[in-house]
Amino acid sequence: MAGLKVHTAETEFVVDTDDLKNHLKITGTDDNDTLDVIRVACHNWAKEYTNRTLTTVTYQLFLDSINQVDLGYQEGEFVGIDRSINPTNILLPKSPVTSLTHFKYYDDSDSATTFASSNYYLDNASVPAKIVLRRGKSYPSDSLRVANAFELQYVAGYGGRTSVPTDIKNACLIYAGYLFEHRGDRGFVGLDYNQSVPYLATQLLQPYRIKSLSQNPFRGQAQYIGMGR
Repeated sequence: MAGLKVHTAETEFVVDTDDLKNHLKITGTDDNDTLDVIRVACHNWAKEYTNRTLTTVTYQLFLDSINQVDLGYQEGEFVGIDRSINPTNILLPKSPVTSLTHFKYYDDSDSATTFASSNYYLDNASVPAKIVLRRGKSYPSDSLRVANAFELQYVAGYGGRTSVPTDIKNACLIYAGYLFEHRGDRGFVGLDYNQSVPYLATQLLQPYRIKSLSQNPFRGQAQYIGMGR
């Protein structure tokens, strides 16, 4: 199995209080506390809806093992086959990935060893980003601990809030306006959950969504034999 942890959370959000006040034409300070809650909620909504990291976050991805299978390892979800299959790729969730801090593996005594960067490279042009093993190299496999034998720490996100794409920021502003106007007095209508989010906000985010099918591709993963070779 695999696990993804937040090592260092974001300190900036897509919109700040001044952005919201300008958007909502609010001049006073009475609503500042409410706006602070709303801006964080909108940031987290956009992050989950797109399956991306928006402002800078450092993650730790843990893997129990790396076996030779016919599909790149991936934490999270994905749709179909739209890339060359490579049995030695490790896919990093929550794009965009900007850098890999370290790649370590642990033995049965919990001693960590750094896997030399000369053995692999980071492909962060792909979505999701991936670790690509260089030709003639292999991952460690001897005397590893049973769980969380591999740790990859990396930095993801567009950077500060001013670097986040405009469409994502505008979607957050639209949703924030909706939440502010309907705070405390709006529930789901029947089973139509989409009515709780403005349609325009979700449409602005469509080009940025990383769509998915499976919650944990490391368990019971199907293999595609004879493709992409």
